[in-house]
Amino acid sequence: MKFHIIIAMLFFLIINAYIPPVSSADAEDNSSLKIGFTASVYQDVSNTDIKAAVSVLIKKVVWKHFEKAESRFYDTLSEMATDLKNRKIDILATPVEEYMELRKQLPIDPLLISSAENGTEMEILLLVRKDSGIRTIRDLKGRSIVMPLRNPRCLDMYIAWLETMLMEEGGKGINSYFSSVKETRTSAKAIMPVFFRQADACIVTRQVLELTAELNPQINRELMIISRKGKLSQGVIAVDRRLSEERKEKLRQAFLSLHQTPEGQQLLMLFKVRKLVPFIPGYMKGTEALYAEHSRQKNMIAGRHLGMSK
Repeated sequence: MKFHIIIAMLFFLIINAYIPPVSSADAEDNSSLKIGFTASVYQDVSNTDIKAAVSVLIKKVVWKHFEKAESRFYDTLSEMATDLKNRKIDILATPVEEYMELRKQLPIDPLLISSAENGTEMEILLLVRKDSGIRTIRDLKGRSIVMPLRNPRCLDMYIAWLETMLMEEGGKGINSYFSSVKETRTSAKAIMPVFFRQADACIVTRQVLELTAELNPQINRELMIISRKGKLSQGVIAVDRRLSEERKEKLRQAFLSLHQTPEGQQLLMLFKVRKLVPFIPGYMKGTEALYAEHSRQKNMIAGRHLGMSK
């Protein structure tokens, strides 16, 4: 009887004394940088070129803060989310709309935002030729439009804005409202078909318009803005919320100094970013308002259709 009691006590002590080893997935490696990108941040450049350049430049620009750096590239948000959950990456760089989608399912916090030549906010424009007679979105019904390539991972801002305007005009979809919808991989190429009368309208950012007009001053003389949406967010650098504050600060400092080195400037240039700045509370207010209005309009139309079907 005593023998069984002794065995039981030993078993109890062994079980309670056992401390499970910390897995590599859960351990925080402060010596390495693991960053994830989606294809959206480099859609104007070929995948092969950007992946090679980013991988080399990241290692060069963060060596002062980290012993090693690893870049991962994702075609889908679900793949990126899985790797962050499993701690294969601890920082990610995405357009703001992808960040807004990812934050619904991941423990992430915004750390930095991108700043272009005209500041941290972006403005989207709807352009037509001045001599076309088109002055409103209503005038574009049955006409042709050129726009940046749609984001296959989530609802991008171009589509959200255009759909919101069309829903306000009665609820028609993009493909049924316009006679032709052409998407271009390179944003700057959206303007020239309108300039050369090959399309009636285009959607671009103000930055793209200004850069194109610098090369061809006739752009500003012959094209005009008939609608605009400003105070929109650009890119977001977000981190795993589970990281220590010390590591978050280390990551913040590594990226804040990117624009101060030639290699860092090259890296930012690939993403059409001048520099990165600390996240500002309320930074995404305009973008969130756009998506909220898009959702509201969509629900109103769905409600009307439901009422008509009864």
